[in-house]
Amino acid sequence: MSALQGRSAIITGASQGLGKAIAVACVRAGANVLLTARSEETLKQTEHELKALASQQPGQIVCSRAGDVSQSEACEGWVAEAINRFGQLDILVNNAGIYGPIGRIEDNNWDEWLQALQVNLCGTIQMCRAVLPHMRSRKYGKIINLSGGGATAPLPNFSSYAASKAAVVRFTETLAEEAGDD
Repeated sequence: MSALQGRSAIITGASQGLGKAIAVACVRAGANVLLTARSEETLKQTEHELKALASQQPGQIVCSRAGDVSQSEACEGWVAEAINRFGQLDILVNNAGIYGPIGRIEDNNWDEWLQALQVNLCGTIQMCRAVLPHMRSRKYGKIINLSGGGATAPLPNFSSYAASKAAVVRFTETLAEEAGDD
């Protein structure tokens, strides 16, 4: 039996890079996965590749849905779809993220700066908010929130990325305390 056989996961930012590597590992370990990312074309290619891996395990499901984690409707829709398709949702991997504008804070486009916070921090929070009622009702769930170097050391010229990733760390610590008894 594979380590994640019978488990189901949503992985955000799953079309490339680290998110795709996490998705590959989950599929190889036997999990059903719902892949999300903004780029539908890249996401569909990743879904196709992972379905080929999953074909070795009867009944394993790999699906994808494009969208933006900064939109609460997308987050709620992904969770509903995962529960509908898989019957349950066990794992959430919040990997989606963007760097935002690069340069001195006073030279950054303010709307782009805020968009990085919307994706990196608010997207993580919205996905957690959407999945927590289901996980609490089952008394089971794993939430993995990814951060980055911006959370551990100053990153000059990457202020929106660094601020948002530092906030993800504190949010995650707070959520762990808040949800730990469940």
